[in-house]
Amino acid sequence: MDISQIEVAIYMLVGLILGVIIHEFSHGLMAFWMGDPTAKRAGRLTLDPMAHVDRFGTIILPGMLFLLRIMGVPTFIIGYAKPVPINPFLFKKRRGIIWVSLAGISANLLLALLALGIAKIVDVTAPEANRVIITLTFIAYINVLLAVFNLIPIPPLDGSRVLGYFLRGEALRTYQGLEQYGFFLIFALVMVFGVAFTEAVSSVFNLLARLVDLPFRFL
Repeated sequence: MDISQIEVAIYMLVGLILGVIIHEFSHGLMAFWMGDPTAKRAGRLTLDPMAHVDRFGTIILPGMLFLLRIMGVPTFIIGYAKPVPINPFLFKKRRGIIWVSLAGISANLLLALLALGIAKIVDVTAPEANRVIITLTFIAYINVLLAVFNLIPIPPLDGSRVLGYFLRGEALRTYQGLEQYGFFLIFALVMVFGVAFTEAVSSVFNLLARLVDLPFRFL
């Protein structure tokens, strides 16, 4: 079944919105489990989309990429939600920052795995439901993209929080100082290593798809 650029853009947008909400909610929930109630007190420990909307990251940026996509420009629809406030000083253990940082990435991968699993079940039981399968597949792919993207160790992405845990003193301060240039560094990195990034996303996506396929081979 052929699908239009508008449909592709819509599928990506659905995956993005679900992904960024789950991502930030998971940060807040893990922080709460680690002893930090900041996100809960700020009303961010919720799946209500309006609590996580960032004017630029959730509306303007995805909207611009949406328009480019429906005009035929081959681009991913990417964005971000309003970062959940956390206070690492309230964590029960210092390494809590690692678990909080990885929580969002893990949530995106689990959502991708769930979407692929449901898509496989629908494909087996109702293969004529093409659009449902396609929508779920795009949701999975965008969430894998979000997970891989956030692993990049450039502030303020989650990967930088994990790496920062192992740094001390001047090295840590210098590293954290990169956050003011983060957007430009990330943009340059994706532009230069765009092919490698896409291959990494595809590799993780294909791995999850193979994991989902395993149980069905014995049916």
